[in-house]
Amino acid sequence: MPKQMPDQPAAQLDRKRIFLLLALYFTAHLLLRLFVSESAELDEAEQLLLTQDLRPGYGSQPPVYTWLLTGLFSLFGINIFALTALKNCLLFLTYFFVYRSARIITGNDDRAVMAMLSLFLIPQIFWESQRDLTHSVLGTTLAACTLFVMLQLLKTGRLRYYALFGLCAGVGAMSKYNYAVLLIALFLAACSLESFRPRLLNRKMLLGALCMLLVVSPHAYWAATHMQATLSQAGKFKMGHDLSLFASYALGLKKLLIAVVSFLGLLLPVYAMFFYRRERGNSGIGENSDYPELIRRTLLTGLLLCILMIVLFKVTVFKDRWMQPLLFATPLYLATLPWSRSASANTRGYAGFAMLVALAVLLLMPGHTLWAAHRAKLSRLNSPYAALAPQLRRAGFGEGLIVAQGRLVGGNLKLFFPSSVVLAPEVPLFAAPAGGDLLVVWDATKSAEMPEGLDAFADAVSRHRASGLQARYIQAPYKYVPDRSMRLGFLLLSKNAP
Repeated sequence: MPKQMPDQPAAQLDRKRIFLLLALYFTAHLLLRLFVSESAELDEAEQLLLTQDLRPGYGSQPPVYTWLLTGLFSLFGINIFALTALKNCLLFLTYFFVYRSARIITGNDDRAVMAMLSLFLIPQIFWESQRDLTHSVLGTTLAACTLFVMLQLLKTGRLRYYALFGLCAGVGAMSKYNYAVLLIALFLAACSLESFRPRLLNRKMLLGALCMLLVVSPHAYWAATHMQATLSQAGKFKMGHDLSLFASYALGLKKLLIAVVSFLGLLLPVYAMFFYRRERGNSGIGENSDYPELIRRTLLTGLLLCILMIVLFKVTVFKDRWMQPLLFATPLYLATLPWSRSASANTRGYAGFAMLVALAVLLLMPGHTLWAAHRAKLSRLNSPYAALAPQLRRAGFGEGLIVAQGRLVGGNLKLFFPSSVVLAPEVPLFAAPAGGDLLVVWDATKSAEMPEGLDAFADAVSRHRASGLQARYIQAPYKYVPDRSMRLGFLLLSKNAP
């Protein structure tokens, strides 16, 4: 197997300091999020509804993120802290596994640190993942963990890594379905390299396959027996059945290219600015190392699988965040490329630039809520649910069943009425409580009228009829924007009403 350069003792202190700073960085994101707003973003609000019951599946998204949150809610209560803590822990682990993988690939601490810091130059990771993503964050963390375990498997051939690889594959498949692109691409890429093939095509891999099947089988059975729920959002791929073959292929390839460019459009130019050189030479990590080729082939194979989806299924939509579980590995390949002669100075400059971006994100992330009064667009975190919830209590709602217009309103009310069951048309149904109040609620800021079909939905899922109740309204100024108000409309059937 490829030889690795020995550890560099002089870099150990720097490495520990960097991980300490990284932990403090994500802790700062957590604290700022708690300070800025008590409201939830869209994907967070959805999770607040899904965690009302532990199930093998919840619809078009796999269940692991919801399971993890359910555990945290049982420990810390249903709150923003648990939501934000899980996300920041996952992001920290993604950076950690990228570093560890780069350390194996390059045998060099400087290059490993650069690969890790490069994640601060990918907007979908440093911004979107902090802002609202859930399953994509977990899928990327599991992809990074899977790559690290695969590298350990290829390096050592120890039995425990085959078991861990199978476990990672099973959990990853249930974290985000597009994780499968990375898994298949990584396995095929490793099999295509002669030096790695014996590690994979042997009896030990049967243990990995068995571990994966044991982990994924319950959810796979659920998905197969609830196919309508599993495929409920398949339309987001906009498979171009109404387009000609050429038109669907052209549109799909165009969207894939845009997604890749959006993902790497900052990282690649900045890397080239600091490290690109014209003359050719070895990468400085060992001429006989196949690890850089493994990463290169994994990335290329993953993109070829995306192209195959276009060809076979006429997929015409790719979003940049969907590429996270695959393209997160790009910094690992960049770390193996030749560096310019002034590597030491360039390394410090590149690290400084990445950390400057990280600091800017730390300031701007809460800023887009705090400074909303000076922006044309409000953030969802400006929504004043903390002020609206007490008004609902004063109106007579204690606890019971909340039927919400959608997941955003419903999830946010779940934060302030944790003992109530909250239902919405967009998410799976949960058992309505036998007693308690009935609250039907909608966002009436733009239109006072109840959304079409909401009363019928409430009648269908509750033991009481809501269609004959009188609509009432409450409102509160947006957080940090006192001259604009949010209004909720609601119907209330209270057991305490006279």
